[in-house]
Amino acid sequence: MPPSLLNPLTSELAKLSDVLKGKSQQTRSTTNPIRKRHWFLGSAVILVGSWITHTTTATITEINPIPNAALQNVGMEVVADVIDSQALLSMAVYASTNAAHNTVTNVVAPESLEDLEDLEVLESLESPLTSRHRVIKKGESLGSIFRKEGLGYALPHKISEHPVANQLASISAGKAFEFLFDENEQLRKIHYPINSLQQLVVDIENDDIVAAEIEDLKYVTKQHTVSGEIKSSLYEAALDAGLSTNLTLEMVRIFGWDIDFVQDIRAGDTFHVIYTDYQVDDARVSDGDILAAEFTTQGQRYRAIRFEDDEGNVSFYTPEGESMLGTFLRSPVEFSRISSRFGRRLHPISKKWKTHKGVDYAASRGTPIRATADGKVVHLGRKGGYGKTIVLRHAGRFTTLYAHMNGYAKNIKSGARVKQGQTIGYVGSTGYSTGPHLHYEFRVDGVHRDSLTYKTPKASSISKNLREEFTAVANNWGQKLDAVQKDYILAKAQTGLKTKKI
Repeated sequence: MPPSLLNPLTSELAKLSDVLKGKSQQTRSTTNPIRKRHWFLGSAVILVGSWITHTTTATITEINPIPNAALQNVGMEVVADVIDSQALLSMAVYASTNAAHNTVTNVVAPESLEDLEDLEVLESLESPLTSRHRVIKKGESLGSIFRKEGLGYALPHKISEHPVANQLASISAGKAFEFLFDENEQLRKIHYPINSLQQLVVDIENDDIVAAEIEDLKYVTKQHTVSGEIKSSLYEAALDAGLSTNLTLEMVRIFGWDIDFVQDIRAGDTFHVIYTDYQVDDARVSDGDILAAEFTTQGQRYRAIRFEDDEGNVSFYTPEGESMLGTFLRSPVEFSRISSRFGRRLHPISKKWKTHKGVDYAASRGTPIRATADGKVVHLGRKGGYGKTIVLRHAGRFTTLYAHMNGYAKNIKSGARVKQGQTIGYVGSTGYSTGPHLHYEFRVDGVHRDSLTYKTPKASSISKNLREEFTAVANNWGQKLDAVQKDYILAKAQTGLKTKKI
């Protein structure tokens, strides 16, 4: 109880004690009936109790001391011979203790969430959860993991029937569960990574799913630059420069129409790439986008600028605004070699001279085969000596054929639409074949054409209404590529000087 309230009350009680003692001596000689004293006694006790309760009950408003007149009006002198002043003081101390306790309770436990300015305050009041991680091993299922962790048999079934949590039914080896438990060792949450930037969060209470949602992880994007020189292969040069496999393949796709990465690449060719990646807790978790790139081969320099239009469509363009993505890719198989060209040849099986109406790309069994352009699957299945084959139709006039495949990519079926660069199958040796390779045919209006020499129209360029905006973007990235190239040349020169000194 605050001193401002306790001091006046103590003082008044002391005065009351003196009054009671004086009145007690006077009333002992009187002949008032006991019944009358009892009536006054009961009334006085009720009034005193009401006053103490009113003044000591917890309240969020300022407590004002009771005026002295309040004690004078209760007629307490009539109970001087019955109530001891020390008893009243004990009652007051007890009441003040309860009032102080109630006040603290109200501060710690607010009446509603509206009094909390931040929900983190509420979370801090809850008991912390303990975490336990479990890496998924090959061959394990959700049910087997729960049994091994002692989490019961019922919950996996409930998870499989939940519209969101059922994504846990298709877990992948190498990923890790995070189980969170309360102070009673009861499972309260499950965290499972959907991908490098998202996780599935399942809330559990009493072995029932109360909520499940896909949660975005807190990440940052960082910009990087790499430069490299080809000595033996593009892949090795990109790897040495620090470029990931995915970004290397993306660079090949961007320059795939202007540069034949199977035949045109030479030792001494260089590349510069400006790209982003995603990082969580200062650790790289995923590739981002290539923002600008330059590739120089046989003295010819090519530059590509990433640009997004008003509708969210993203593509790559030359600094002048011409599309970098041709209608067709130059090669359906990356990092392969041409084993047989278009034209007459001695057939390896029949040993007769025949016109080879396609191009063969030698590659290891299982190497991904990509669609050379957007199109529709018009044939999927075995096709005589072609073996397992896919035929795509593009823009009405064009068709491409992919033969001797080992198998088809997931979700590729007859009638499906595919995107340029999308994997549609894998290199094999089905049909009349002497070894793993892809037989690729290119037809225009039903007539076979040499895919290595036929010039198809370019994709659309930057529209006039976006020309000014694109020019500003292209100039910005062009200056940055110039700076990257300059730094690379300077670093290479310094390395050469150091090598000579040694």
